[in-house]
Amino acid sequence: MSRVRDEAPGGRAAEERYTVVSTDSHVGPSVKNQLREYCDSKYLEDFDRFVEEMEGHGLLSFRSSEAAKPGEDESWSLGRSQAEQFGKRAGIRNADQVGHRFLQRSYEHSLMPGLQDHSARLADMDTSGVAADVIYHGGLNGQSIPFSTTGLISWGDSTYNHLEPVGVRVYNRWLADFVSMAPARHAGIAHIPISDPEACVREVEWAAGAGLKGINLPAPRGDFPMLNDPVWEPLWAACAETGLSLNTHGGGGEHYPYQGQGAQAMYMMETAWRTRRGVWVMVLSGIFDRHPALKLVLTEQWMDWAPGVMADMDGLYNGSAGSAVRAALPRPPSEYFKQNCYIGASFMANWEAKFAIEHGFAGNVMWGDDYPHAEGTWPHTREAMRFTFCDIDPEYTRRNIGDTAIDVYGLDRAELDRIAARIGPMVAELTTPTPPPDDEVLGLYAFRTGPGIFI
Repeated sequence: MSRVRDEAPGGRAAEERYTVVSTDSHVGPSVKNQLREYCDSKYLEDFDRFVEEMEGHGLLSFRSSEAAKPGEDESWSLGRSQAEQFGKRAGIRNADQVGHRFLQRSYEHSLMPGLQDHSARLADMDTSGVAADVIYHGGLNGQSIPFSTTGLISWGDSTYNHLEPVGVRVYNRWLADFVSMAPARHAGIAHIPISDPEACVREVEWAAGAGLKGINLPAPRGDFPMLNDPVWEPLWAACAETGLSLNTHGGGGEHYPYQGQGAQAMYMMETAWRTRRGVWVMVLSGIFDRHPALKLVLTEQWMDWAPGVMADMDGLYNGSAGSAVRAALPRPPSEYFKQNCYIGASFMANWEAKFAIEHGFAGNVMWGDDYPHAEGTWPHTREAMRFTFCDIDPEYTRRNIGDTAIDVYGLDRAELDRIAARIGPMVAELTTPTPPPDDEVLGLYAFRTGPGIFI
């Protein structure tokens, strides 16, 4: 691949195709129509009550009564008031302080058939040139993991805490069946009943046997033991033994209840930081030294923070107060970061791809499209890849856009290469610069030209 730059645009290497893996995508199966059949009969009464409550005050009623689907009539475009109502019910914090266009895009994308229909999902992946995707729950379409009102990044309503393991099993079993329809093309991320460490181990063992590729590890919070607590050692051992990765999606952890002017901006200032907390907890406590096969993926993240975090950890390790850490870790913390930690840099920008190369951690970075969220790349995924990788050495592009993810999630490289030969973007395509789509710039993070957060 390194010879591509020396070949004419029409040369053989330019016609090779990239094998693309998105490390961030979402599903939102219907609780009533898709998940109910996976619920044990003795919990069906509780299940139906949960659905009734969800429908009584949630997003589902908004979608059915207050706006039309695409192409039906002009009410497809939400007014400001409607957009804010949607945002609040979809879990978008401080929706009154979020741009109207972003809320409109979120509403439109919450209706994507690919959130629930496997054939539609594969069609969208083919259009985007994505050979495989890593699948998280959380479609912003009003659907929840059963017995949880929050789904992706947090856990549960106190009314249903005792049924959390039941809901996790329901969702994971649906996900395993969904993935099994094209197993080479999906890396399903199982949920775990975080309130019960022993049940977490059992769920990991089941998920590995069912063909899922990782677990959703909630970011540290006060309602379960810190990740360096010995109670979690069996979980780390189970994940290391089965090869399941640990995945913490952006936005998790403790949420300070900001209100008033600037609340959304304050939330956004902290949202990525909270997700990262597990890195220094797991590195400095020696978890990766005891379990060198573990892989921790922080998804939907920027990447410019990583060199500073590695430098800070090494500074503590080498400093006068670092004797206890040195006694537990035979190597500097930055080495464990590079060995065990990965950044799922969803909607990676061009400057970020260069930043990772310049700072020597390009092998720890994986691209994602965040399908179908409004801040992601859909339906401009191919343009986004061109914008990001147009002037990046194809050797690094290949690593960021697929190779590292194939290794981290244990995917079938040969089968994905065969799929990519049909749908993958050509090297010549991604080395052709493209401007961002003028009417879609707001909310498309992949087209950022420098550090910063916007929404």
